[in-house]
Amino acid sequence: MCIGTPNILTDEQMAEVMERFRSYGQPGSGKSTIAALLAERLHRPLLDSDAQVVETAGRPIPDIFAADGEDAFRTLETATLAELGKRSGAILATGGGSVCRAENYPLLHQNGTIFWLRRDLALLPKDGRPISQRSDLAELYAQREPLYARFADAVIDNNGTPEQTVQQILEVLA
Repeated sequence: MCIGTPNILTDEQMAEVMERFRSYGQPGSGKSTIAALLAERLHRPLLDSDAQVVETAGRPIPDIFAADGEDAFRTLETATLAELGKRSGAILATGGGSVCRAENYPLLHQNGTIFWLRRDLALLPKDGRPISQRSDLAELYAQREPLYARFADAVIDNNGTPEQTVQQILEVLA
């Protein structure tokens, strides 16, 4: 199977890629987009921790933050990661703050390789992102960068096209 630039993977290698993919990064860094593209191309299920939190809570993340605060959201997020992290053969996209709790690392790492999708701060959107809206993105990044580095098995540049980012992930795992 050839994806993007010439990098031929067997079906068995592709299955290994899919069993091992976990992504995280700054809010708006493209985690959901990249995960969806990879899932579509490889015909694997896509899991999105933020979407699952919304479904479980029955309300949007900004509403959870407004009514209950960040700590309540992080508790829901950790419970969600505990469930989703058990699954193999799927792609899991996480929220940008999933690195804020050390207990999330083993939940994410139990069935996969963790990729940090790094994107220039100038390219990050703020709309619909409670922490991004109330924070200076440079300060937020400075706080989280060591956490992202600690969680990451690999760092992926996500300043090009989504296809280029997916190709980098495949190359790391090949």
